[in-house]
Amino acid sequence: MKTLVLTLLLLASAPALAAEPLQACAIPQWRHLYTSDPQGQDAGGSRQHLLDALRRGSPLRVGWGEADADGKWAVEEFADAGFTNLMNGRDVVAQLDSAMIQTDYTDATKAGLRDPALRWHALASTDGRLEALMVEVATGKVTRKLVQRTHFHWYAFAPDPACDARPAINSAPRGRMNELIFDSRKAEPASAPAPVKPAK
Repeated sequence: MKTLVLTLLLLASAPALAAEPLQACAIPQWRHLYTSDPQGQDAGGSRQHLLDALRRGSPLRVGWGEADADGKWAVEEFADAGFTNLMNGRDVVAQLDSAMIQTDYTDATKAGLRDPALRWHALASTDGRLEALMVEVATGKVTRKLVQRTHFHWYAFAPDPACDARPAINSAPRGRMNELIFDSRKAEPASAPAPVKPAK
């Protein structure tokens, strides 16, 4: 009789126990989904999971870094993605949130904000490129352009891909073209006004 009661209790609680992992798995959190190497090859995680998270509307964050071979210094950097492209259903190109240029990146005791102030604007691509512009805040002048190749770690604020039931919407199905309303580069030049006839 005791065995029967225990069995019935276990069976009754089984749905709740089974549902618990699914509920935890569905909670959005920052998750590493994919790593691209400097040549744009897969180096960890799942590219498809990254693309699905993007198409499901999840915000992205990108991490990268470098360190010298002797272990004297290392720096890891992270930035949130802003405007983001998914190109040809494969590559993600993300413009990163801009930041102020620091005085140092490997010694915390020397890290401050550069004066005169410079702002960093950059994009990261799953093809391995990190492209950046340094712009003087006061003048808007570009003082430096820097293009590097690096490993990128791509994160999304999303449920676990294994239980993410949100639809992954393809915004560019084959054959869909935007309707052009106006393009200043293609605008016709203003026609000359009609000549005024002299009064009689």
